[in-house]
Amino acid sequence: MKIAHISDTHFPHIIKESFDRTVEMINNSDVDFVIHTGDLVDRGYLREYEEAIKAFSMVKKPIIFVPGNHDGKNVGLKLFENLIGPLSGVKEGKDYVILYLNSVIPDMNEGRISNSSFLWLKEKLRKYIDKRIKIVSFHHHLVPVPNTGRERNVLFNSGDVIDILIKYGVNLVLSGHKHYPNIYQLEDLLIVNAGTMCSVKTRLGDKNSFNIIEIDDKIRVKTLRMDEIRERVYTRKKERIYNVESEKLFRIVQIAGTFIDETDIFNKKMFLNAFKKIEELNPDFIVHCGDIVNEGLIKNYALASKYFNLPIFFVPGPRDINYLGYNLFPKYFGLKERHITKKVAFKFLNSSQYDSDVGVVGRGQLNKIKQFSRNLSEFKIVVLHHNLLPIENTREKGLLEDAGDVLYELTRLKIDLVLTGHSSHPSARKIEDTLIVNANSLSCKKQRSLFGNSFNVIDVYKDFIYVSEIQSLSGSRHVLGIWKRK
Repeated sequence: MKIAHISDTHFPHIIKESFDRTVEMINNSDVDFVIHTGDLVDRGYLREYEEAIKAFSMVKKPIIFVPGNHDGKNVGLKLFENLIGPLSGVKEGKDYVILYLNSVIPDMNEGRISNSSFLWLKEKLRKYIDKRIKIVSFHHHLVPVPNTGRERNVLFNSGDVIDILIKYGVNLVLSGHKHYPNIYQLEDLLIVNAGTMCSVKTRLGDKNSFNIIEIDDKIRVKTLRMDEIRERVYTRKKERIYNVESEKLFRIVQIAGTFIDETDIFNKKMFLNAFKKIEELNPDFIVHCGDIVNEGLIKNYALASKYFNLPIFFVPGPRDINYLGYNLFPKYFGLKERHITKKVAFKFLNSSQYDSDVGVVGRGQLNKIKQFSRNLSEFKIVVLHHNLLPIENTREKGLLEDAGDVLYELTRLKIDLVLTGHSSHPSARKIEDTLIVNANSLSCKKQRSLFGNSFNVIDVYKDFIYVSEIQSLSGSRHVLGIWKRK
């Protein structure tokens, strides 16, 4: 099975040479069909659709068109349905199924899989669960994309979408939107973003490009820019074998969202019981991923300092540095830059900004991560507050401005583990060779997990990593996952 994946043509603002060359390459290839992942036109006007339809009549392969946010401007989705086809649909073959759906909110850049579309997707994934190849396509990106500027319009419910795609064994997701080609393997799900096929709106001085994707026992993705070809090959299923006699290297307890305060937002009983459990677990390291206090006031910091009687590594969350907290955090808890031993190395980042929920890592700290990655420790960990991957049961708002570039560097540098603590919901996902674990709120009454307030225990063995969530009050355990180490 071979697919040409194109996107973001933005008629009429095209580079005709790029369009003509791409069409010629597709027509002369052995691809089975073409998927266009949105932004066929630029402003949703009739004359733009008419020009695009005329141009694409030259393509000799079947085409699936998915609507993009620019297609939905100026009531453009109605024109899309009338002139192009349905906003969502199914293409079924003997051993494959392609589900494509609308992620557009009219006249907005942000995207969302609506409740009805989400239920439709779930129903179809159940129906086609036995298909050997399952592909899902929509316009907006699922995870942050590098080299595309400020992150602000990932799918609002991308965490829930990722969760269902992984649970139902989807092999491949195709998207566009960001005008920069990118590929990530998230668990067994391959996420492929296309660049812009022929638009003048390229990023970072990039060339127009499209993807050729071949699927058999492996998935081969070729990104064809106008001046080069890059190819990556992925196995379709990872081997999951763990040596139960593997040597245990160390144990980390990961906490976040204690929200210490004199008000009832802070559940003192939950906090004290959780720390009793933590002591019993005898961890080698305790890491607090931010939002230690509810507000950055002297009384809250003074109260918090009495509660923490174990050695803990702290990074700040937005709550910790609002009001007076910007000055109080270093006074009461400090911010270590790193902790390095032969066995394990920690790099601590401040991703929080004064009086803002929006986080940023910045170029300076990114350069320090690159330096940190060169140390000789066996296992490397980066700690910050804001989540890098969308979290299920939360609305993704792009709260880490430079998430695309940070995620790219962490995976490129093969950082073993990243610990985050935003969004008050536990999550653990492996992207490329990097495991990213987010902690729930330990003792704040505002949390999103049906399991209740909790903290994470991360046991690192020589051959695998075992992550579990511990309920703050009862101490009951919920396994988040086991991942083989490279």
